[in-house]
Amino acid sequence: MIPKGLKVGQTYKYYGLTYKVLEVVGDNYVSERVQETAPLAPVEPETKEVTEVTDYESMAYAQLKKLCAERGLDAKGSKADLISRLEG
Repeated sequence: MIPKGLKVGQTYKYYGLTYKVLEVVGDNYVSERVQETAPLAPVEPETKEVTEVTDYESMAYAQLKKLCAERGLDAKGSKADLISRLEG
């Protein structure tokens, strides 16, 4: 039920929606729906993605070959060659 005795500029709730009175005509109101805004949530600062640092030197040659193959890199050459491709 719409409350009685409202004045221009006042707001009221009707079925969960908020309305603002624009004009009073006798016992009737001319009103418009007011868009309610939700309270703003705190904004989290952006964090840069931390990339994992891998110690390729401690890995076995077979592991390095496998990593190169998984990443679409050339898996041939010495251990140093494989490491330079993976770091590149």
